[in-house]
Amino acid sequence: MEYLIIAFIGALFLIYSITLRQLEKTEITGPMFFVIGGILLALIAPNESENFNNGLRFLLPFIELTLSIFLFTDAAKSKLGVLRHSFQYPSLLLFVALPLTLLLGIATALFLFAELSLIQAALIAIILTPTDAALSKGLLSNTKVPEKIREGINTESGLNDGLCVPIFLIFILLAKNPESSITATQTLSVFGRELGVALLIAFASIAVFIPCLNFAMKRHYFAQNTSPFLLLGFAMAVFSLTQYFHGSGFIAVFVAGLLFDKYASTKINKELIEDSEHIADFSSLMIWCLFGFVCAYLVIPKLNTEIMIYALLSTTLIRIIPVMLSLQFTSLKIKERLTFAWFGPRGLASIVFTLMVIDTQIENKFQIATIAMTTILFSVFIHGISTKPIADSFAKKTK
Repeated sequence: MEYLIIAFIGALFLIYSITLRQLEKTEITGPMFFVIGGILLALIAPNESENFNNGLRFLLPFIELTLSIFLFTDAAKSKLGVLRHSFQYPSLLLFVALPLTLLLGIATALFLFAELSLIQAALIAIILTPTDAALSKGLLSNTKVPEKIREGINTESGLNDGLCVPIFLIFILLAKNPESSITATQTLSVFGRELGVALLIAFASIAVFIPCLNFAMKRHYFAQNTSPFLLLGFAMAVFSLTQYFHGSGFIAVFVAGLLFDKYASTKINKELIEDSEHIADFSSLMIWCLFGFVCAYLVIPKLNTEIMIYALLSTTLIRIIPVMLSLQFTSLKIKERLTFAWFGPRGLASIVFTLMVIDTQIENKFQIATIAMTTILFSVFIHGISTKPIADSFAKKTK
């Protein structure tokens, strides 16, 4: 059976590669294609429930590392010159819209799911607060879309993963020990440690990596066919080292990517990033296939009206209302504010948080996971289908 599953996944990659241009014309994204493939895979694979949860636990490091590579490469492609003039937008999204989104998500979960406690509702909300720029590639790569929008969405997506980590860890701790209480001092300590360790390792690693890279380039120490591994290995090392010292690995790799963009030569930057992204894309599509497989067992059989309503609200109004409020007094036009508000797809970070919940013994963990994964599933298709039309609307306006 294992070989049949591998053959099926291999066939998915083959079909996707051959028909990529046609899929793009029909507005079917890679994640959408592979999620559907994963659901179909569940139809031919047996449900061995005893091994299912253990398998999910082993997936977690693989997904974390893939996400860290995407965060690094996305940051390394950022244009700091643009961000310096329009950093107000990601700042408002991170420090105004993000808390409002979290609060609105908690309130909605408590209203729809009476059986959940406040902390369990908060877990659902924080799982679904981070966004994934990789699901909006059609928008971020379209040069007709204003740079301030593309860079703002990319920066917000890169940083909100890391900012949500300490909040998520606090909620997990409270969910495990409902009778305990965490003081403001302890909360600030968690945030300070996560952020401080991340920044320290990001700056130190770049200070060592850039000179070594320049030295190796001048003396031709590495071959062209091994160049993709340079940034992959660096991002994985920065993430893992930060996690080992109890910092936020997601913040560390994103900040390291921004610093790499600033201090690495343009030629090195472009070539290495493009090569690395191809490998990261392969890993992410594999994850989306496995996500579809898991959804077939954990999500689809347990769907009900309340879960679908929450998933729909979470992918739309719970994101749109806070973002529109936070950007209300900026110079952005209504269409630009709506674009910021709409593009909050849930992706790999939300999957990571969900798997971490499943790996605990907290009450109602599978209901929390089902609600979160349903929202991610909705987001893959809602945001995937809408990316190209919205990006094209900017192109028409430019013409």
